[in-house]
Amino acid sequence: MTETAEKKRLFVLDTNVLMHDPTALFRFKEHDIFLPMVVLEELDKGKKGMSEVARNVRQASRFLDDIVARSSKSEIDHGLPIPNFGSNEQQAKSGRLFFQTRSMINHL
Repeated sequence: MTETAEKKRLFVLDTNVLMHDPTALFRFKEHDIFLPMVVLEELDKGKKGMSEVARNVRQASRFLDDIVARSSKSEIDHGLPIPNFGSNEQQAKSGRLFFQTRSMINHL
């Protein structure tokens, strides 16, 4: 296993992370991000209003729309590359953005 693979982590973001810093999507560099469906639903509900949080939610939604816009269902299912944002880094990030695309309910 390579050194990069050993240190790579999967971060599950809560709605509050994006509500308070919409650029958080781009801060995980080589790590992967998972967004549960409930986060997307809560972001959608939080867009209304003129508060700073509502503006942040709208910006986070725009970032997500831009990332997903030209992607197929298959690409979304396998994770989308996280683009560099506002960074002078020359090296491409290897982190991926994953969305919950299936129900997580376990049948008992």
